[in-house]
Amino acid sequence: MLSEISLILLMFQECFSRTAAFQWFVVVILGFMLRLDQHGVSSMIRWLGLRSSLYTAMLAFFRASSWKLPAIQRRWCEIALSCCPLLTVDHRYLIAGDGIKISKEAHKMPGVKRLHQESDNSGKAQFIYGHHFGVLGILAGWISKKVFCLPLSAEIHEGVEYLRRFQDKPTPTVNSKSKVSVTTLMASMAVNLVKILDRESILVLDAYFAVGPVFSILKGLKNIAEKRLVHLVTRAKDNAVGYVDPPPKTGKKGAPRKYGPKLKLKELFKSRRDQFQEATLEIYREKKTLLFLCVDLIWKPIKEKVRFVLVIDGKDCFVLMCSDLNLAPLDIISAYSYRFKIEVNFKVLKHLIGAFFYHFWTAVWPDIANRNESDLSACTAKRTQKLIAQTTNAIEGFVIFGCIATGILQILALNFHQTIWKHYRGWLRTVTSTIPSEETVISVIREEFFHNFSSFSNTAIYRIISSKSRIPVNTEQLEAA
Repeated sequence: MLSEISLILLMFQECFSRTAAFQWFVVVILGFMLRLDQHGVSSMIRWLGLRSSLYTAMLAFFRASSWKLPAIQRRWCEIALSCCPLLTVDHRYLIAGDGIKISKEAHKMPGVKRLHQESDNSGKAQFIYGHHFGVLGILAGWISKKVFCLPLSAEIHEGVEYLRRFQDKPTPTVNSKSKVSVTTLMASMAVNLVKILDRESILVLDAYFAVGPVFSILKGLKNIAEKRLVHLVTRAKDNAVGYVDPPPKTGKKGAPRKYGPKLKLKELFKSRRDQFQEATLEIYREKKTLLFLCVDLIWKPIKEKVRFVLVIDGKDCFVLMCSDLNLAPLDIISAYSYRFKIEVNFKVLKHLIGAFFYHFWTAVWPDIANRNESDLSACTAKRTQKLIAQTTNAIEGFVIFGCIATGILQILALNFHQTIWKHYRGWLRTVTSTIPSEETVISVIREEFFHNFSSFSNTAIYRIISSKSRIPVNTEQLEAA
């Protein structure tokens, strides 16, 4: 697998203006896969067997000016499109997105703020200090075998109004007005991703993003033929309402009505129970029978029609929303069913890869004190803004590199599953799919590196790691002493 990883990493070489920076990029990606603990950059030095004197050089790489994150993300998207089978619904790519909150207690770490957690788990605190990351991934694989969510982009999405200015990032606009929020930043990130993909796509989000600004931002992305490139499928909030078409104009005095009677969507499960249709869908390699009702209603936040699909799945009843009035109800249900794949991806990023175990900080970052977040309005000095931007870029770069490492594991699982099972030396109680998991792939890679690394001497990975490895101890001199 090391040879295949080397070929994929070589595709990134043009993103770096210096050879040394590209070599550190290779080391970092391989470090995510091979380290057996998650203690930041130091664990990569330790498990790759690099010289300890290179620790400072690796830290400097994350703040270097010889690479730009947008260029690396663009290249990563191109690689994902060309190297693995992508899942489609109605001939459109499926993109899943969500946010994840990472606890960080560092007082000098940019972007750390007080975050609220909504969870039924008693082990989670109601409030934490940390980062809120927005992550987008594209669905890849086969419905009949296995589907992965390849993570393509990630960035901090709370408390970033000043940070984005320091980083020279654009500000999301809604109706020609600047609006920086978790929802608008997610929509803007999706727009940038679809621009790179340059193909019609469906964005799948949870109910938190079922707000007007998200629909408005996505609506503005069109191709040369003025056709929308991305539509949204999301779950409606519990109190969602829609309006039927307004009555025809009467010619009488006064402004004509814009909306017809209001309908509370949750009440339709009872009032229109006899209108529901039965359907059987294959979801997660299992056939499931459910009931659904499709209604197109005007949604007040955008003053346009939205397709609502009411679903009865056993004892569960929920409402889905879609901005495309022509997308079939069953396609909407199928698309939303794969949203949970990004939650599985978070587990891999957090526990297997350790993409969120970073420790970048800067002394110029102001303390939070008793506030919810640091006050950056007084940071007017150019040097201060530059140091904060560099550290923020390092944090986001570390997470993106973790996403790339995860995606490479998934690409290998999809394209070389037979080879992986052939070289796998572990034991699994139950094999649920012919496509191995990321953990199985990483086990094979570690086996090759720690036991058969010399056999890959013709790869770029071998040359780069060997040039930075620790000098072996001369056992003959030790015995003589």
